[in-house]
Amino acid sequence: MKNIEFIISVILTVGTAFVVALFVQGDATVKLKLAFEYGMLVLLFLFGFMILAAIASGRIDISTLLTEDGGGASMSRFQLLIFTFVVALSFFLIVVCDCKFPEIPANVLALLGISATTYGVSKGIQASSGLKGKDSAGTSTGKTTQTK
Repeated sequence: MKNIEFIISVILTVGTAFVVALFVQGDATVKLKLAFEYGMLVLLFLFGFMILAAIASGRIDISTLLTEDGGGASMSRFQLLIFTFVVALSFFLIVVCDCKFPEIPANVLALLGISATTYGVSKGIQASSGLKGKDSAGTSTGKTTQTK
């Protein structure tokens, strides 16, 4: 096995679910529901931790996360990143403070959809105008472009 971290994450998830199923008081359906929820929570946390550790160690390169193909900053990528982090952090704080998952308003979903659509439209405009492989001034960046 190549990824020992993945195997450890799955084993910890199953172990957490097993412990919750054994030691939680209540009927079988409540135990099963809690075991599944806590198991998935542990798995999600460990996967997120593995990604953050890979970013910190340099195995995942995020230096071009907010840049366009031709270089330079991408406002649509930045907007999508900021909106996603703001919404995720807001819901995380609500869950921590209230100890329950809140109802997601349609306005929040609409804002995230608009942000994702903005990014998609900018990529579509960029692809249709033939700017791939060129910077904003229209000069070649040395990348090859495919023509049909």
